[in-house]
Amino acid sequence: GTLSYGLEADVDGLNPTFSAFSSPGYVMGNAVFDTLTAWSTDNVPVPFLAESVTAVDGDLSKWQVKLRPGITFHDGTPLNAEAVIKNFELQRAAPLVGLAVRPYFPPIDGPDPAAEIIDDLTVQFNLLDQNAWFPGSLASQLGMVASPAWLDAAAADPALNQQPVGTGPFVFDSRSQDSVTRFV
Repeated sequence: GTLSYGLEADVDGLNPTFSAFSSPGYVMGNAVFDTLTAWSTDNVPVPFLAESVTAVDGDLSKWQVKLRPGITFHDGTPLNAEAVIKNFELQRAAPLVGLAVRPYFPPIDGPDPAAEIIDDLTVQFNLLDQNAWFPGSLASQLGMVASPAWLDAAAADPALNQQPVGTGPFVFDSRSQDSVTRFV
């Protein structure tokens, strides 16, 4: 069957590392992208793409995110720590999205890493201050993970920002901006 869903507005793009997601952007983004964490029915952030999200030695300024094994993007690219880092660094560097990300992490040109790979499925985020809320932020646009192969292709051809590739429940099919976006 087909489900048609009307949104109050369109978005400038569907790239979670670059596009400013409004409410309609989140609706479309959540169709194609999974997040590292999600909200439980008790309104508590729980691992989703992640297997676990743990404060390092109880220090709420250092968080390790361990990914579930065996997950691939719709284009066949594996979800791994490198993919998470690529998404995070692109978000942090983006002119608009970066405004919401940069204040919580060490400077891009500073000596301390904001995020680092621990192993193939583990990333450590190093915040400037302790933040018990950090796992919840990974249930938002910050936690959406796009295919690194698609991100590279979209950097070379910005029109691809309208054709997202994620791990979510729906696969992008087609888009006529300000009219119809189809996922299957």
